[in-house]
Amino acid sequence: MKLNILQKMRTLATLILAIFTITAFAQDINQAGEIFNQGNQAVKDGQYEQAIQKYEKSIEIASALGAEGEQIVSGAKKQIPSLYYKMGAADYKAKDFDKAISEFEKAIEAGNKYGDTETVAKSKKIIPKLYYAKGNSLYKTKKYDEALATFKQSAELNPKYCRAQWGMGLAYSKLKNYDEMDKSFDAALKLAEAKGDTKMISKIKSTAKRLLQAEGANKLQAQDWNTALKLLNASLKYDDTDKDNYYYLALAYNGQKNYDKALEAAQKGLDLSNDNNNDYKAKFYYEMGNAYKGKGMTKEACEAFTNAKYGRFVEGADYELKTVLKCN
Repeated sequence: MKLNILQKMRTLATLILAIFTITAFAQDINQAGEIFNQGNQAVKDGQYEQAIQKYEKSIEIASALGAEGEQIVSGAKKQIPSLYYKMGAADYKAKDFDKAISEFEKAIEAGNKYGDTETVAKSKKIIPKLYYAKGNSLYKTKKYDEALATFKQSAELNPKYCRAQWGMGLAYSKLKNYDEMDKSFDAALKLAEAKGDTKMISKIKSTAKRLLQAEGANKLQAQDWNTALKLLNASLKYDDTDKDNYYYLALAYNGQKNYDKALEAAQKGLDLSNDNNNDYKAKFYYEMGNAYKGKGMTKEACEAFTNAKYGRFVEGADYELKTVLKCN
């Protein structure tokens, strides 16, 4: 009799435990589902950060439920990386670059954790653009050292991103580092050409030529012939048809007493000036006259200075012809 009672008590205890377990399981699955739905509602309300918190909590609860919780876990995992991406995109639009970078990095981390390769790829693609945008913002506020460092981060993350190299070139120009400026613009041009980006190709060429030529002209005024020649010859990589550049080269070579090179540069400028009037061509003839004079070739110098007697060169050419060379 006592044995029967004991067995019945054990059976009852087992039954109570089973009921308790089933009830607890049901409560857990219901709680996970409810929190998951709260996450869905937060997404609809545009509360992405709150939604992520809800989804992560639902994953924590549902993961302990085995197969019964798989649907909730799977659904939450799909949402989290894309929500970080959406938050990053909103911050990018608001020009909060640092926050946007942080959100996209979280999108990559979550994507790797939950197997969302598409969001990982998209985030990795956009982060270098964010560093470029941040660098551009720093550049516009004249924080050139910071801008350069940020452009470099962009280039490191995507070595094929021509705008990052372009930004570096602009920053180097403001920092008066023309060697590195030239290297950066040259790298940007090669990347743009490889991509077939005609708009960037044109922008890089025109800007690089303008900056190198302008600084070359500054060095001419300072009579720093070697540096002037280095800068002016570098500009030819970006435009070898610029007539003014050949005039500056002729000036620099004459200053250096490299008369053959001066004649070569002046002649190239003349060849490109067929459609220009005599007033424009006069400057090339004037430098040819100086080069021939330096070489002791009086006849050729007289002829060149005669051809230079136009516009602003009339007085100087007359002086050379009548006073210096005493041409007939």
